[in-house]
Amino acid sequence: MSEIINERCTIYGYLYGAICPNFLVWDAIGGAEIYARTSERQEAITDSLARPNQSSLKAVVEEIEEAGLQNLIAPSSIMRATTDDRGAFCLFDPDYQGQLIDLFACIRRIPAPTLEQGSVELERPLCLFLGTYKPFKFGDRWYLIAVIPAGIWCRIRRKADLWVIVGRVTPCDKPTVGLGALTVTARDVDIVQPDFLGTGVTNAMGVFRIDYPGANFRQGTWIDVELFGGPDVYFKIEDAEGNVLLDEPPMRGRAAGRGDRGPCFCVNLCVEVPVPPDPNIPSVWTKVGTQFTIPDAAVLNDFDTDGYAGTAKYAFHGTIRLLGSAPRLTSSGNSVEYRFLVSDVTTPNGTAPPADTDFSRIVGVGANVPLFAKTQIGQMVRYSPYRIVDIYAEQADLDSEGWLDINTSITRTFAADPLLSPADIPDFVWVDGDALMAINTTALTTQPNVPSGVGNPGERVPPANRIAIEQKAIRFEIREVINKAANLFNPMPGSGTTLNTIVLNNNITYMKVAMAEHLSSTACTPLSGSPHVAFTAYHPHIANVSINVHSNNGVYNQNLNDAASKPATSNAAIPLSGNTNSSGVNHLHNPAVMLPAGLIKCTYIVTLEVLRRLHNGDTAVIPNWVQTSFYYEP
Repeated sequence: MSEIINERCTIYGYLYGAICPNFLVWDAIGGAEIYARTSERQEAITDSLARPNQSSLKAVVEEIEEAGLQNLIAPSSIMRATTDDRGAFCLFDPDYQGQLIDLFACIRRIPAPTLEQGSVELERPLCLFLGTYKPFKFGDRWYLIAVIPAGIWCRIRRKADLWVIVGRVTPCDKPTVGLGALTVTARDVDIVQPDFLGTGVTNAMGVFRIDYPGANFRQGTWIDVELFGGPDVYFKIEDAEGNVLLDEPPMRGRAAGRGDRGPCFCVNLCVEVPVPPDPNIPSVWTKVGTQFTIPDAAVLNDFDTDGYAGTAKYAFHGTIRLLGSAPRLTSSGNSVEYRFLVSDVTTPNGTAPPADTDFSRIVGVGANVPLFAKTQIGQMVRYSPYRIVDIYAEQADLDSEGWLDINTSITRTFAADPLLSPADIPDFVWVDGDALMAINTTALTTQPNVPSGVGNPGERVPPANRIAIEQKAIRFEIREVINKAANLFNPMPGSGTTLNTIVLNNNITYMKVAMAEHLSSTACTPLSGSPHVAFTAYHPHIANVSINVHSNNGVYNQNLNDAASKPATSNAAIPLSGNTNSSGVNHLHNPAVMLPAGLIKCTYIVTLEVLRRLHNGDTAVIPNWVQTSFYYEP
């Protein structure tokens, strides 16, 4: 792909043949001729972004006679390419705008990466209709991953008499922990003597691969009966120091699940070894950003009953990251999906959550697409050679119901990396990054800002223009995918976790400041005597308000205080600091705050500064300020 990426491509693609999807092992099909044309179908019949750990791909692959293919690809509008050794290809059509495409391929050789020759030529090219795809867009490019399902690809491998064993080695008491750097030897039970099939070394995920020609298990004498069937396989496993961890007897090859294996044999093996504590990642949503832990069944943690966070009683703004953890796969090897939902109906935190039917807004789906925000969810790490790949969740990774599969984000990221391809994924391990998803709260809040022309400095904001407090509820759902095509799922621990209410706000601060005397004259009129400041500061979540007046030469520098002029029944006076009252202390105004004595002939700057109680879970907002100036002449 590194060579192809520099060409002028409309669609970057990959052609793979699935072997063991649960182990993320595919064949990268090199030297294949690729043909693509705009489809007349109304919907895609093949996944555009293969989820390698799911075997739900529809078997739409059909063999086509070479002569028939020539008729199909005769139009000049056909896009053509040839795959490189990594299965990558480049299609070019300057008029392409994301339409469905029909994909065809003529395959000439079968990969065998663990054999010395690297591949085996077919006697004649095998031409296939691969399906109708909808490429996915990432950045300014289109991408496509075509995967020939294992059931079909393994039959094609058999045409070349090329066989493969793929397995995963784990500790017997820790099936979620892969063991790397182990040598696995496979043999076939034979009447005369065992046939050596081959050896493989496990990667960081504990996965090994052994390619071998059919002749390997047909060795022996004229009494060998395995002329048309497959091998009866048993294994030996050794560590890097040569210690034998598993040595199966030949009779194991005759047992159920091991006898007469086909051209693709996928197997789980385990050995008795001591391992560290199980690193299995839990399925849980725990925080909003790094700062605020959501309520649990017993305590409110960092939220109060009304949905404010922390001792400062923060509301939330901008993009909030929802933190927790989700595994790539369950211990059974099934994929995991999760999503977030929003309800406009709320209940106090610490009480029963809103009803399931109230969560009608799915983040990233339909009219709620704007709620989804790109965020880094983890990293993929390879030990040798060392490489770290940041993994982000993108809108394109969500399915039609808002479910996010981490493996989809990983596959898309590797597909778009010029130095990697999805076939490299098994060489990497997943490092959970805490963030599950991010929500753009500006797509949830609806209160308009206060219009700038509703009044002068010192005047109250009219009731019709004031900002109401907005609250939402957020729910986390996570499930194990048993069979997505058949709608078979298992909810996982942590599914249904709900933040009953969270306060959101994305309004700007309404701030006005002027010299009171300038309101009846012009801002250029020099002032004398005892000048006054008129100001208005309004926002539903005000924390601090202050006014500073200083001369250009710095001799005069005063913070104003209007407490003496404020009746006891009114809002608090300036300066205001550390306010947490959203219902009363949110509307500060005064038409005439007298400046302290000591003014000299000079130009002065008046600064009204307001701090809102807004946070995104990681950082709080900074103060807003507005200024005016005047010239004082005694």
